[in-house]
Amino acid sequence: MEKFVVRVFLDEVERQCRYAHSAFQDLVSALHEGDTDCVFFAAHSLLVAVANVSKLLWPAGKDHEARGKQLREILQVRDDCPVSSRSFRNHFEHFDERLDRWARSSKRRNFADSNIGPPGFISGLDPEDYMRTLDPTSLTLTFHGDSYDLRGIMEALRPIHTAAQRESPLLT
Repeated sequence: MEKFVVRVFLDEVERQCRYAHSAFQDLVSALHEGDTDCVFFAAHSLLVAVANVSKLLWPAGKDHEARGKQLREILQVRDDCPVSSRSFRNHFEHFDERLDRWARSSKRRNFADSNIGPPGFISGLDPEDYMRTLDPTSLTLTFHGDSYDLRGIMEALRPIHTAAQRESPLLT
């Protein structure tokens, strides 16, 4: 890619990292205020921003592989970086499909969604009956038994953000 186009992509990586950071701060603030709706709104925003970074650096489709590889090289991002996964964003974005799956598979027809508490804090529920849950101590999101460490993701984004800030002006 020509330098200007690379810069445009790096600027977008940097922007999405800023959005993720802002959403994380909003989540922590809402958690302290006890505002469950704002906690999960911020969590959703965070997941979207992280997924946008993922799509920029690990694009879908063969037509865009070279772009992703070039950006990862510039930013010195390893292929096994946890930011690459979009599965948790997909849980939130495709919630309707997850509800369909739950409706077909739930044995006891229990349902817990948008909860704040440690894993298993509601007794008698099967893991697949928990939808969106946030552990306020570890800041780990859980969905249907899958876990997503928000602090870990923010740590993984930090060097990407720093590198995007550093590299983009150098390409002018």
